[in-house]
Amino acid sequence: MINTYDQVKHAKIIQLFEKISANQPGCAYIASFDNGVTYKGAIGLESLEESLPITTKTIFNLASVSKQFTAFAILLLEQEGKLSLDDSILKYVPTIGEYARPVTIRHLIHHTGGLVDYMDLAEEKEILETDKLTVKESLEHLENHQVADFAVGTKLEYSNTGYFLLSLIVEKASGQSLREFAKERIFEPLNMKDTSIVDSYPTNLSTARGYTKNEQGTYEIFESPWEHTGDGAVHSNVEDMIKWGENFASGKVGGKELVKRIEEVGPKTTPSGDKIIDNVDYAFGISYGQSFDFHYLEHGGLWVGYQSQFLRFPKEKLTIVVLSNYEDFETYKYAHKIAEILLGVHSNIV
Repeated sequence: MINTYDQVKHAKIIQLFEKISANQPGCAYIASFDNGVTYKGAIGLESLEESLPITTKTIFNLASVSKQFTAFAILLLEQEGKLSLDDSILKYVPTIGEYARPVTIRHLIHHTGGLVDYMDLAEEKEILETDKLTVKESLEHLENHQVADFAVGTKLEYSNTGYFLLSLIVEKASGQSLREFAKERIFEPLNMKDTSIVDSYPTNLSTARGYTKNEQGTYEIFESPWEHTGDGAVHSNVEDMIKWGENFASGKVGGKELVKRIEEVGPKTTPSGDKIIDNVDYAFGISYGQSFDFHYLEHGGLWVGYQSQFLRFPKEKLTIVVLSNYEDFETYKYAHKIAEILLGVHSNIV
């Protein structure tokens, strides 16, 4: 059986990481079946300056892996009748502008809203990722833009703006910031004690430092003080993320019916019957994977010094997470290679 402990497979997983130096930024990884069979480890340093080793308890910035928590918060509020997925976003964020009235919460969830990416607007104003950027400033940038990138619902284009605005919708509908809501309604009930959302800087949260390589080929700290939530900003470790993965089966938070909705992909066609351009199977902050013959869900993240990868195989009840504090670390590749070993299959990942 694939969900029983296998020492040979464990040795192969360890071997995947043998070329990574213990004296550079690295990663923590975990693969756990819901029955408790777990393979985990860590390599590298969470702080080069202090020579602190990474462990499976080390907290990382999850980057865009955060989006599934935002979508889940929206589903919880819909379940309570505090919002509808077909509400116009102007009901909650009216200052975006009249041009965005046709854009609904559902469009934001599935990346079909057509709104310009707030990161692109920051770049136009020569604001660097390492500069200070507040929620208020980005809202002002969006309010001053007033032009859609494409007609709503006609194209799928990955949008950090969409999930950033979803965090503001959670705040308006619940009366709590996304940080407060997620802590009370998701993280604490799942006993994810080391998981939180960072929405202001500097933070006293003890996390792995983020790194990049400079032109001389040496590592240097690379972190961002941007205060946006929804599209990113969840900080967690691999141990806690297994508790989240197990909720896909247990429905401990939200109930099994709601949890199943996480897997619902967006529409394939426009209301007029045309195919949505560049459409992929993107569900609620998570997408369907294409690398194996197994049905699975996944999402990756990359943001200023951090990379992350989350895989969930529902039928096999397997969760795999790889988190790194180096922006060029191939978390996607390592997560898929772990899956290959445990499931006895080959993916198309080189």
